[in-house]
Amino acid sequence: MAKDLLSVFGPNTDTDWLNKITSDLKGKTLESLYWKSEIGPINPVIFTSEEVTSDIFRQKETNSWNIRQRFDASVNGVNEEILSALKGGVNSIEISNLSSKNINIIFNEVMLDIIHVYIDINTNEPKTIIDTFHQYCTKKNIDTNNLKGGFIYDPIGNVVLSGNWLKDQNNDLSAISEVLLAASNFNAFSILTINAATYCNGGASVDTQIAFALAHANEYLDLYKDDLILLEKIIQKTEFIFGVGTSYFIEIAKLRAFRSLWSTIISEYTSIKDIETKIHAINANLYYSNKDIYNNLLRATTSAMSAVLAGCDSLSILPFNYNTSDNNDFGQRISKNIQLLLQEESNLNQVKDSSKGSYYVEKLISIIKKKSWDMFLSIEKTGGFITALKNGDIQSQINIELEKKVNDLKEDKRTMIGVNKFINQNDECSEVGELKYRSENPTIEPIPQMRLSAIYE
Repeated sequence: MAKDLLSVFGPNTDTDWLNKITSDLKGKTLESLYWKSEIGPINPVIFTSEEVTSDIFRQKETNSWNIRQRFDASVNGVNEEILSALKGGVNSIEISNLSSKNINIIFNEVMLDIIHVYIDINTNEPKTIIDTFHQYCTKKNIDTNNLKGGFIYDPIGNVVLSGNWLKDQNNDLSAISEVLLAASNFNAFSILTINAATYCNGGASVDTQIAFALAHANEYLDLYKDDLILLEKIIQKTEFIFGVGTSYFIEIAKLRAFRSLWSTIISEYTSIKDIETKIHAINANLYYSNKDIYNNLLRATTSAMSAVLAGCDSLSILPFNYNTSDNNDFGQRISKNIQLLLQEESNLNQVKDSSKGSYYVEKLISIIKKKSWDMFLSIEKTGGFITALKNGDIQSQINIELEKKVNDLKEDKRTMIGVNKFINQNDECSEVGELKYRSENPTIEPIPQMRLSAIYE
């Protein structure tokens, strides 16, 4: 006969628990357990559910995610690379520099109807690329309305990264309606892809990344707020790209906090309920090193697990040797295998919403949401994201937070294995490939993409 455990173990007050913890700490205070994080000190002890948040966003039906890899259509032999990646487990491809001259070669023997395909149209003629892709699909008898994926268009994101508009501000922003019309035959495609990974790789803290992503995306919604039909299409066809760092629980909380806040914003624009927020995650290059580079595999795995447990829709893992001249097929294969292990052996795709209900994660979400929302409102009060970008406010905030990360690394307040801790003295820094992130004549100061370990290289 089962025992009544409630009669055996009596109720305990918060004070009882606090006294027990203090006793176990041998006289130390609870504050001595606080974790010093980039969002402030975190109390690891949570007594009641009143201290945590609640999600208001639409949950995914499953925890499955797509394995995505990016390809440059202008590179020789890229078709072979795509076919090899698909055979190796990739089920979502992202194509840049697609044109009428290379499209037949690029998609030769690629079964577009059973994978997800994303086409980067961040050029001064986005409609031309859409038309080219539609003509190809028509020629091959592919039903475009059943294709899964999206067109990647984000003119504001291009300014953030390069410092320049594709044409000019008015043309780039007004082209959104043209892109939507041109893509009307791609019913299941996203159209806008907000690149928030730039902020992560620039060195911004998690709350700043969310605030900037919200303000960035809100510029597009505010632009079309007077055209409800067009506005609702934009909301439903927007996807976000987030960089994911190595702080395991905070990164889980970051993506969940963003989904919740974005749901709050779109509820102010439309009465449509249960709009699912699509998020593509990519591990942050900010935390990759060219010293003892195999440690990058550990960083990549940690970031991948955070993204997956937070419920990302697709995920890209950078090869561990991404920044070196040794970047090759082996690095790509290992990066795919990380995701395959998480799916096929760890079965993380079979456990729905596994991070929900964790008091600790929910507490982190509460902290991040408050800090992010306050910063978002501050940006909106001063004229919005584009104004803040032109004024240099966005760049200044990121520079401050990047400098803090760099100083913490120099002063051993932040640890990078193989860089400032447990250094392999016999390992030489791998040769660094040339990285170009800035345009030659930016009209607006761009946000450079950094690596923390560069200070040691």
